[in-house]
Amino acid sequence: MLLGLFNGIFMYVPPFLVVLTVLVFVHEMGHYLVARYNGVRVEVFSIGFGPEIKGWNDKTGTRWKICWIPFGGYVKFFGDSDGASRPDGEALRELAEAERDVSFHHKRLGQRAAIVAAGPMANFIYAIIVLAGMYMVFGQRVTPPEIGRVVDESVGAVAGFKIGDVVLAVDGDSIHRFEQLQQAVFLNPDRALSFRIRRDGQEQTIAATPRLTERADQQGNMHKFGDLGLLAASPAIVGKVYDDSPAADAGFETGDRIVAIDGLVLDNFERLQDIVATSKGRQLSLTVVRGGAETRLSVAARLDVAAKEAGGPERWLIGIMRAPLTPVKLGPVAALVEASTTSYDMLVQTLAYVGQMITGSRGTEDLGGPLRIAQASGQAAQVGVEQLIMLSILLSLNLGMINLFPIPILDGGHLLFYGFEAVLRRPLTEKMQEIGFRIGLAMVLSLTVFVTWNDLVQFRFVEFIAGLFS
Repeated sequence: MLLGLFNGIFMYVPPFLVVLTVLVFVHEMGHYLVARYNGVRVEVFSIGFGPEIKGWNDKTGTRWKICWIPFGGYVKFFGDSDGASRPDGEALRELAEAERDVSFHHKRLGQRAAIVAAGPMANFIYAIIVLAGMYMVFGQRVTPPEIGRVVDESVGAVAGFKIGDVVLAVDGDSIHRFEQLQQAVFLNPDRALSFRIRRDGQEQTIAATPRLTERADQQGNMHKFGDLGLLAASPAIVGKVYDDSPAADAGFETGDRIVAIDGLVLDNFERLQDIVATSKGRQLSLTVVRGGAETRLSVAARLDVAAKEAGGPERWLIGIMRAPLTPVKLGPVAALVEASTTSYDMLVQTLAYVGQMITGSRGTEDLGGPLRIAQASGQAAQVGVEQLIMLSILLSLNLGMINLFPIPILDGGHLLFYGFEAVLRRPLTEKMQEIGFRIGLAMVLSLTVFVTWNDLVQFRFVEFIAGLFS
């Protein structure tokens, strides 16, 4: 396990630090630019905390620096007592008129609110612009909301869904992509939903309650979610054949369309996966269309040793990857519209997920911290640059959203204080603000400890340590 831990550090940490540094820089640059626009003197722009690694002063007197502890950053304005923008009351009262003009805490309420909100807004803008750029450069992959397979005896089959149904809305919310349908079902286990579909040109409504399902991912981490047993229409086309795999030995090629397995007609890539995953290494006969002609290939799946060692269910693989949807490149306007819509959907889904955790309808085991983010960064980097950029977009949206939570010490906490100031027509007392900051700090530290513990449990590190003493 120790060898795997060290390998993980070298594989996951560098991409994680790159992504984190970019997002922190974007967030703090939002604060910095709006502060400078409003005439506030910025004393420090720091990436990271703790002792300084490298730093320099610009012509305006701002100290730009990189510090040893990379988990975050801050911008310190003139008049702040620390990087959390807490006011230095005694020092503020002794400022000269010229110094008050460049002090953050002497700016109008609207200016201070704009400066504080600029950090999260910068993260949202980054996500939209970068995602739009990806749609323009790489193209947008869209899965139509058409059902390509209904799993036998599933909730969807019992409810009456059929292959070819096009889902138009879930509980009144319009559906344009199959991914939206998946998210709606995923987030609502054991909750009755209403689906508006189009079948044979006619619209009708189907009611169904997603079944609560628990499943392990490739790392052995267990996840709970809703499931209807509905899969998108996606033909079993080979996008990649892994070297030294059973499929490579059997003669599979990129572009092959698998139309049958052991005489069973395949209408979906997932059906192929299900059959192979439970084949236990027996010989499989696959009918493949290549160059317009059919050919038969015989292959025996190989046990996924990595998943088994991670504690996941037994799974067999032949070593192929599904061909991705053909991306459609968008123009600048269409790309911005689609990126904004997608970003909004991602934020709504994340908020719904967090809301379910708060109300207790969903467990907190999926709440990940820096270790799982580092793992996701490393895995995304292995897949390719496009996947790593997509991860940075998701993390940027989450960073902006979390910072708007009304918790003192976060940006949302400052905005909460400004809300009280707008109502009371005066700032909260220094003592009240100090109490609020201490409560906020305790909440943030507690959450950090909790998610890190979650990560250690999911990685079975705690189990490993306990085993050393048993």
